[in-house]
Amino acid sequence: MTPRLWDVIGARKWGYALSVLLIVPGVIALIMNAAGGRGALNWGIDFTGGDLLQLKLERPFTVGQIRAVVDQYATGESVIQKAEQEVFIRTRPLKTQARSDLLAALRRDLGTVRVLREETVGPKIGRELRNIAILAVVIGLALQVLYISYRFKSIRYALTADAALVHDLLVVTGIFALTRMEVNSTFVAVLLTVVGYSINDTIVVYDRIRENLALRTREPFDRLVNRSLLETLARSLTTGLSAIFAIAAVYVFGGVTIRDFAFGLMAGIVTGSYSSIFNASALLVDWHLRSERRAGRSQQGNASPPAAAEPQEPALGSASPSPRGASPSARRRRSRRR
Repeated sequence: MTPRLWDVIGARKWGYALSVLLIVPGVIALIMNAAGGRGALNWGIDFTGGDLLQLKLERPFTVGQIRAVVDQYATGESVIQKAEQEVFIRTRPLKTQARSDLLAALRRDLGTVRVLREETVGPKIGRELRNIAILAVVIGLALQVLYISYRFKSIRYALTADAALVHDLLVVTGIFALTRMEVNSTFVAVLLTVVGYSINDTIVVYDRIRENLALRTREPFDRLVNRSLLETLARSLTTGLSAIFAIAAVYVFGGVTIRDFAFGLMAGIVTGSYSSIFNASALLVDWHLRSERRAGRSQQGNASPPAAAEPQEPALGSASPSPRGASPSARRRRSRRR
């Protein structure tokens, strides 16, 4: 199959359209959640503050039984998740006495209750952690711009790679907003892992583009980029699928506590592989073609049209035209004057 049949760069507008379709629902979910007073994301106690209890019960139970007890001590929204004989309870910040009374009530109604994990985070600490997490992602993107610009001797590669990264982060964040999965410290790990994986995949493609440019062929830039993509496509797909299969096993067999983390990683790897092929390289081509058009217009504007040759009068003392070159009427007038 010839590369012409796989014209990825030629179909880059379809790639842009698909990216918009992936991002817009998540953005709408963020806005609607914030307008509804539920928070743009389902922030966990790591960012908002509160108590987290992981308990193991000996007797069978239902979420309704647990909620009936929890609502007596933790007014407001509480999140309760069941995993076989374990239960995860996330509530607003509770005082020490209220937390002890809650555990005592659970033991009274449901029998033996063993505390596997107990965490408390204050609201102020939660806000600080959230701000630090956002700052960490921003600093990471900025440092990548500097490093890629230095390595590739052009800021075009850095900015287009970061644009693809922003696409990946928006898609992953939108998925968490749509599904209302809890956003805690593991979510920050998901974002940073997605950034690392996506930029690695993009750099592999960019490095092949740089190698092909060094060959100094007379191939148009968009054709050269398309050929570079096809040369690295098998590697990108193999790496992405291998990572997805491994993380899918963790999602299925790893337990409920790690499922959100594994799901976020799978979504990030899928969108990271997609953006490195259909977004980063396509943006690089569009930037190059636009620069060429702008340079062409600049050269046309600077080039002045050749001046028309003006007839020159004979200088004083110069020889007059030969009578042989004059018209017949001019020769008759001269003969009369003589």
